[in-house]
Amino acid sequence: MLEWIKKGFYTSLGLGLITKEKAEELAKEMIRKGQLSEKEGHSFVEELLKKSEEAQQELENKVETLVAQAFKKLDIPTREEFQAISQQLSNLEKGLKELQEKIAK
Repeated sequence: MLEWIKKGFYTSLGLGLITKEKAEELAKEMIRKGQLSEKEGHSFVEELLKKSEEAQQELENKVETLVAQAFKKLDIPTREEFQAISQQLSNLEKGLKELQEKIAK
């Protein structure tokens, strides 16, 4: 029965965003109703928090991937590409300044 309750709760998590307080509240309620022992309740909270963190990380990774794909489709440079272009521009400006100084002599 515990596995069934866990699976149902994980499914209801949706995006996996759960606070420690909410997980502890749920576990206490389940303990009060006799659905979990104290030990099972503690394990349940730890497992819920772990699953929640994993779901959050997975969501963040998916969002980062989608944003990167959108930038690529829109032909918007990444931070690294922008920094590389900025460095190239600085190098060109430095070279131009050196040439202008040579010509002025």
